[in-house]
Amino acid sequence: MAKPVVRAFPNRKISETFLEFAAPLLRDLPDDNLEQYVGQALQVAFMAWNAVIFSDVLNDRWHLDEVRRLTANTPEATLLIEQMIARKCALFGNDDRLIGTWELTRTEDGFNLRADARDPHSVPRESRKHIS
Repeated sequence: MAKPVVRAFPNRKISETFLEFAAPLLRDLPDDNLEQYVGQALQVAFMAWNAVIFSDVLNDRWHLDEVRRLTANTPEATLLIEQMIARKCALFGNDDRLIGTWELTRTEDGFNLRADARDPHSVPRESRKHIS
């Protein structure tokens, strides 16, 4: 009987990694409705990150194809998502964790991000369409 593959994941909190990954999207945001803009930027980063994980780790290109389809009619969005996909592969390629649920809250000092890391192999195939 084959032994199950034991995956080693980074010790760093996924929320810290997520913020570092999203950093280019979080620069120079307008102060007006800042919380909304930060949330939208994190949503883009979340979709790009998980799409790459599904494609590269689980060999399931649906999310990657879908995020590209959704941005295809807007050149700026296409460029942005492609940059984030390339960033994930180039700078965070050794981190195979999915980003599960995440929550942004406003604090006295700014914002707090809480995020759950998930082993992509733990996600049943039938529920994968609901992760990103």
